[in-house]
This record gives sequence, C-alpha cells and structure tokens, in this order.
Amino acid sequence: MPFDIIEKKDDIVVIVIPTRLDASNSQDLKDIIAQKVGEKKFKFIIDLSNTEFVDSSGLGAMVSKIAHCRANGGDVKIVVTNDRIKEIFQITHLDKVLKEYTNADEAVAAFNES
Repeated sequence: MPFDIIEKKDDIVVIVIPTRLDASNSQDLKDIIAQKVGEKKFKFIIDLSNTEFVDSSGLGAMVSKIAHCRANGGDVKIVVTNDRIKEIFQITHLDKVLKEYTNADEAVAAFNES
C-alpha cells in the first residue's frame, strides 16, 4: 500500500498520503480506516503534506468513517500545506467538517487537548 501508517500514543493513527489520493488508491485508504476502526481506534490524522492531488473519491475516503469516529470519542483531522488542496476543501466545504493543521504534531496536540 502506498500509505505510511504511524501509530501514536493514545490510539492516534497518522496516515501519510502519497502525492495523489484518487480513484486508484482511495479504496485502500477506506480499508485502512475501516481496519483501524475495527481495532477500536477512532482518532485519525490524515497527513496530506506530501499530496498534490485529491479527487472526489479521495475526499469520500477521508470522511468515510468520520461519524463513527466522532460517535466513539474520536475524530478525523487533516494536515494540509498545499494551497490547491486547501482550496478543494474550501470549495467542497469540508474545511467546515475537518479541522486543518499545518503538521502532524500540531494535530496530535489538538487530540491531547480535547
């Protein structure tokens, strides 16, 4: 799989996305999230800092289990540094649903504050 998965303390799962998140790999992301949710892990950080392109299937994969995570005391947070990716989140209004951070450490800290 093209994703790096980093497990942090407090059951926080960081998933580092490659340069593209699209129809060719979005199902892999959904499968990873579903597997971790099955392991009772509900805190996710989707790290898009290396990502240059996201399509609608990639966006769908990111939010596929968000309601389930939130219902179990978790959440999905994103790391976004690319302005084009930020614009996609603004256009789709996902910036209202997913909290954006500039790096994974900042997102981990936000989980620990809540």
